[in-house]
Amino acid sequence: MNSRALLALLAAGGILAVCFNLGRNARKTKSAVKEDLRRWEDEGGNVPAVATPSPQPGTYPGLDMEARH
Repeated sequence: MNSRALLALLAAGGILAVCFNLGRNARKTKSAVKEDLRRWEDEGGNVPAVATPSPQPGTYPGLDMEARH
């Protein structure tokens, strides 16, 4: 076998191995993030302990109703 062909075959194998490892690590990280998110949502997520009022239209200080379109 030609030395250039062998070198090309080894390079292709190395690139394939790197891509495989990157994909495996990304899949592992994604599943860990999903597991953390699921646990966080099961614990109550972003729900505040006390009721928070939401602003009503037209109650912003310094704004006129005529100035709003």
